[in-house]
Amino acid sequence: MLDLEDIKYEISDFAHEKPVLTAVIGLVIFLFIAGLIILMIQTTPSKKTEFQEAEPFVQDASILIPDSPDIEKDYYPSRVTENQWPEAEVKKWFTYPEDEVMAELEKANDKITKNIIESAP
Repeated sequence: MLDLEDIKYEISDFAHEKPVLTAVIGLVIFLFIAGLIILMIQTTPSKKTEFQEAEPFVQDASILIPDSPDIEKDYYPSRVTENQWPEAEVKKWFTYPEDEVMAELEKANDKITKNIIESAP
């Protein structure tokens, strides 16, 4: 009776005597196993995922604004915006920038522009 050591020796001896035939047999075994794997992948039924249609949102109550010190009391959930501010709001909210701040901004922009121009080929 052959034991595992004898089988290893016979295979090793055969591989040394006929290397081309051993390579062909190894390639055939590899292709056979690869074909089996591909066949198993192709014949496995795919899982079908079902997508449910989203139900349209229907608002059945008014929007509740939480009572919090962080939220202004004049907060509106939605409002119609105008194309232009009225003159009273312009005077209330808009402040013209100071000349010193505009000069600093101009210098910073000039510096950025100079760096871009210098790094261009």
